[in-house]
Amino acid sequence: MEKNISLSKLVGQLKTNNKYLSYIINSHKNTDFNTYINTLRILYIVDKLKNNPKYLEYKIAYLAKESGFTTHSRFSAVFKEITGESPSEFIKKQQDETYLK
Repeated sequence: MEKNISLSKLVGQLKTNNKYLSYIINSHKNTDFNTYINTLRILYIVDKLKNNPKYLEYKIAYLAKESGFTTHSRFSAVFKEITGESPSEFIKKQQDETYLK
């Protein structure tokens, strides 16, 4: 995922304005732009962790970068906020489930 995505960058690509795009995200997703993007990033990496066992072997710093976060700490905080578990806890559970199959 792109790490440098921003509301203004997306506005330029869509040829619209900040106020309108913010309104659309707020009204259809019930959240602000940054929270929406961070949620998409986490859901992307959760999908990779669940469906590609190779991702269970990667370091958290790599997963953070792969999903578009610039820092490991921000990735971990947002991951826990969305999933209820730290990345390490989530990975451990996925590993246990994978090896029990």
